[in-house]
Amino acid sequence: MTGLKLGGIGDGVVHATRGLATGTWSRTRGFEQLGSIPASDAVARLSDAPVARAVLDRVTGSVTTTNLWPIGDDRLLATVGNDVFRSTDRGRTWRPVHRLPESSGPMGVLPTAVCRHGGRIYLAEYPLGGEAAKVLVSEDGRRWSTFARRSDVRHFHGVFRDPYTGSLWGTTGDTDDESAIGRFVDGEFRAVGTGSQTWRAVELAFTPDSVLWGMDCAYAPRIEILRLPREEIPPADETPAEQPVPEVVGTVDAPVFYAETIRADGTTWVVFSTAATTGTDSTGPGTDRTRTGSVQVVAASRRSGYERWYQPLTLGRSSTLGAMVPAIPTANAYAFLATTPEGELLINPFNTDRNHGEILVRRPSSFAEAPRLSADSGDRG
Repeated sequence: MTGLKLGGIGDGVVHATRGLATGTWSRTRGFEQLGSIPASDAVARLSDAPVARAVLDRVTGSVTTTNLWPIGDDRLLATVGNDVFRSTDRGRTWRPVHRLPESSGPMGVLPTAVCRHGGRIYLAEYPLGGEAAKVLVSEDGRRWSTFARRSDVRHFHGVFRDPYTGSLWGTTGDTDDESAIGRFVDGEFRAVGTGSQTWRAVELAFTPDSVLWGMDCAYAPRIEILRLPREEIPPADETPAEQPVPEVVGTVDAPVFYAETIRADGTTWVVFSTAATTGTDSTGPGTDRTRTGSVQVVAASRRSGYERWYQPLTLGRSSTLGAMVPAIPTANAYAFLATTPEGELLINPFNTDRNHGEILVRRPSSFAEAPRLSADSGDRG
């Protein structure tokens, strides 16, 4: 059976997809389908067909082409391949509202691409060709216009609202010069830091005193988790003479993709998940195929200065024919994350050797009972 893919949480409701099916998930009732996205994307429809899906799972691993986000007032936004869809009835029916760049990846955009901020909805496009990198904006998810445009970066990885300052942040990639973390000011993306893989991130974690992220780089000798104290972040309307230097607070053995911040047990926890990636990073220094390690979920609290990291979950990539035959492409493995209003962490492993397509629930009180992350785990020699 096709595994679930975690969408977003809106008004306490957990939204998820199973192939092209959309619905809600709860611990007591599991997945309840409400509708289906009428996608025309050939890859999506093929991977949603039972026979083809069974073959793909054994050869390449499970492929996901769908993203889903609640955007308020029973409205949902979804991407399937290059198409963006909107629902106004919690996912029962869908209508196409936008076409993404033709070079966009299989999911169209990353799961971090949509953000609600100031009553508006922002969407970060993810082209892989020569198109300009754009962030779009909409009042209702139906009509879209360009909010920010950059021709000097490959694409935006995501857009994020800082809950402590109300500012809108973004991340870009992928070469050293294209990698940046910054804020949007008057529709312009202004980098806080840029110029190396240190600033190549997918998702950001915001805490009362810091912004944290992990490097989205499969070929770096050390994949670092970094912390930037807020007092070192320059005002958004200033251009400092020197950019701040983030502090390395941990290392992992695979690119960091997703992040959550949870307030529980009298402290703030930051959680990251890594991706087990395959293939060649065309923006890197070499052309050798890259295969990174396990899918890890790691967590650290403010009490330790975010320097003591625990591993609530570690999984391998699912076993496929492509893993044994280099000429066959294989799908990446992930752990999608979300936080419930009750302060519980939802972990959704995808294309992993265990728990693929399940939604696991972890309480922050259990994090410190998990194995500690070795201080040299990210040293790749």
